[in-house]
Amino acid sequence: MTSHDDQITFDALSFLAKIGGQLDAFRTQLKQAANLQATSFVECRYYGSEVYVCVCLEAEVAADKTLTWWLDIVPKPDGWLIEASVLWNGRDLVAQIPAQIVRDFPMVQQEMPHLLQHLLDAGGAALAQSRSKAKPESDELHTHALD
Repeated sequence: MTSHDDQITFDALSFLAKIGGQLDAFRTQLKQAANLQATSFVECRYYGSEVYVCVCLEAEVAADKTLTWWLDIVPKPDGWLIEASVLWNGRDLVAQIPAQIVRDFPMVQQEMPHLLQHLLDAGGAALAQSRSKAKPESDELHTHALD
């Protein structure tokens, strides 16, 4: 029999695994569709005294050009703060999901796949646009986050 605490722990780990799977599927699409080297991770870390769930994917587009998708989930006194952006070279903003506070972790679990899909799609569109400008005669790159 599983205790309530065990179930909560399992739900949190399952959430992290699902997000990691969504990220891995999109990373595989990037490799197959665009032959890009990409790395990704989902991890928990401390920044100062705050715990963050960090979700990151980075694709090397050229020797001096990367596209980074990142999303942070941070527990706050009034809920869970979710912030996310897509950046060229870690600094030039491509897309941003407005920061939002979600009231509880079950809501984070419910909203996260859609938020991450939106973020991945926005970065995929920027990548496709960048590649079409670099090689206008090439086939258009189609990358969409998987459900």
